[in-house]
Amino acid sequence: MRNLSLHLFLFLIFFASGLSEAGAESLVPDENIHIKADSMSQGPAPGQVTAAGNVVVTWQGLNLTADQATYDSTSHIMLASGNVQVSKGKDVVRGQSLTLNLEDGRAEMDQATLTMPEINLSFSGEKITRLNESEFQVTSTELTTCDLPDPSWKFGADALKVNVLGYATGRNIVFYIKNVPVLYLPWIAFPVVREKKSGLLFPQVGYSKTRGAQLDIPVYWVISPSQDLLFDLDLLSKRGVGTGLDYRYIRRRGSEGHLGGYQIYDIHTDRWRWQLTQKHTEIFSETANLRMDVNLDSDRSFHADFGEKSGEYNRQSSETVVNALKAWQHYALAAHLRYSDDLYAADNRSTVQTLPALELAGVRQPVFKTPLYFDIDAGIANLYRENAPSGQRLQLFPRVSYQSSPGGSIQASVWAGALVRGYNTGRRAAGDGTRNSDGDLLPDVGARFSSSLQRGYDLDGKVLKKIRHEIVPEISYRYLPERSQERLPFYDYSDRMIWQNMLGFSVTSLINGKFVNGETSEYRDISRLKLSLFHSFEGGRRDLLTLVDEQHPWSDLILESDTWLNRNIRLIFDARYDLYGHRFSTAAVGLEMDDRQGNTAEVGYRMARNQLEYLEGHLATRYLKPFHLAYTVRYSFDRDDFLESVYSAEYRQKCWSVTTALRQRPGDNFSFSVNFNLAGLGGK
Repeated sequence: MRNLSLHLFLFLIFFASGLSEAGAESLVPDENIHIKADSMSQGPAPGQVTAAGNVVVTWQGLNLTADQATYDSTSHIMLASGNVQVSKGKDVVRGQSLTLNLEDGRAEMDQATLTMPEINLSFSGEKITRLNESEFQVTSTELTTCDLPDPSWKFGADALKVNVLGYATGRNIVFYIKNVPVLYLPWIAFPVVREKKSGLLFPQVGYSKTRGAQLDIPVYWVISPSQDLLFDLDLLSKRGVGTGLDYRYIRRRGSEGHLGGYQIYDIHTDRWRWQLTQKHTEIFSETANLRMDVNLDSDRSFHADFGEKSGEYNRQSSETVVNALKAWQHYALAAHLRYSDDLYAADNRSTVQTLPALELAGVRQPVFKTPLYFDIDAGIANLYRENAPSGQRLQLFPRVSYQSSPGGSIQASVWAGALVRGYNTGRRAAGDGTRNSDGDLLPDVGARFSSSLQRGYDLDGKVLKKIRHEIVPEISYRYLPERSQERLPFYDYSDRMIWQNMLGFSVTSLINGKFVNGETSEYRDISRLKLSLFHSFEGGRRDLLTLVDEQHPWSDLILESDTWLNRNIRLIFDARYDLYGHRFSTAAVGLEMDDRQGNTAEVGYRMARNQLEYLEGHLATRYLKPFHLAYTVRYSFDRDDFLESVYSAEYRQKCWSVTTALRQRPGDNFSFSVNFNLAGLGGK
């Protein structure tokens, strides 16, 4: 059949003229072009074919339909007119007339509209010119990601050049909301592919009482498939011009990280101010890695003034930590460096810095063929601070333990060890440069006994079919002898071990269930509740808020609970109750609700007696579509004031959205921001 059509077509070209027939079909062999139409005719020039009525042309993956088309095999030119539509894949261009050169692929279409569903983008213009497989130009154009013919927004331009593998660029751009011009841009470039592409992201505008009017212009740069950079130009009317960056990268074996920073010459304080952050994880092997978390600030009030940029304006401290780990079958060696800046202290001269420390951990190993096990924790650290004694500290904690065989009704564990501490201290504060060596050894013994009581229940519920209830009672004991340690330097609480002769009691209740949903089933936790209480025969304990003396041997009653009221509602309650003062020492209550459709509610209460007391809440809803609303609040009862209130609203349409946020903080410090998002444009 193919050969018959070929010979027939050659015959028509060279020997026939003026031929017309209904439902004609033509195949041009040298161009691999296939033409169908209600009628076709030859001439008037040799090698010319004219098709009319429901014309369908296919060529190299392109499909063309029109009312009329003419093809000249000598010049390789296809002319089409009347309801012209050309499609390739999911991309479609429509217009009134088309000129297509089948030799070089160049094409021109008048009064055309190009739709690219893969990237949700549409172009329309007086003329669209196809330069090659991936590039075209549009004159007197409009572009949008909204549905045509009446888009919610659009960009207008005299001319636009588009590379479907990269970007669309143009000059003298006017941005319209409906048909109202609202913004002029001398130049624009944006990605028109699904993959990440470099480009100018949509600016964010706002106002803050302390920083003034704000315009944030972000630029996104894709360096490689594994690296990208976000650069911000931050214009603040009361503070100056800030610049920020966030560089992200991925390396081999899961190694990854990011480097961030912000810098501004603060005209209010007449000085440079900056922040530098870095997080990095380097995986050398399954047993060796390096982790870095760098947080450096130019001054102690940087977060209070510019913390909204990083989302942390009320940090209590900044810490830089570098940690390296190497593990073996029974041992792990870690080295770490820690530099801290206490932002709540008057200065940082008394803050202890660890520069550096080495720690060795040995897991439990059997001692020959006995039922005894041995483990050890050891560490040596160089501890430095400006206005107090500094030096080196050695800590050893070898331990021998016995543990009963699993499977019995009672699990028992007994252990004995020694806390060894050694110090080499320089009294630089005294100005004499002398050093002092000292040490201490404390025996440390303890035991733990526990059991497990379990029972299952079959239910006839539609969803909950079974529940399993487990009760775990436990008794523990620890003894540390009384020893004066005032002669030793004080770096942290491990330098002041508390004299203990203490018995502990706890009981834990665990409930989980089997839930059935149609033909599928799953096991989920329902409730966890633990009660703990300690009795001190002598010595003391280190409690945050409860004093310990001979008349008060009992600790606070400690309650920890986590309960799922149903799949979408979770209740958390942790508290410490003072048995002597008959009051709560601390309390933390939280209720979380999430319907998994964008509607959430959270409320939490935190209290530490004579220290802090505040209420926090968060509410977000999508019920009022197209509005997405959110509210976050923190109220301090001890300050009798709001710590923070954040109101945000997003108005979302199919092809655009606008988000507004209002933040109110103590000291009559408020700010608001407005962020526009055009679907398909400017997203990184």
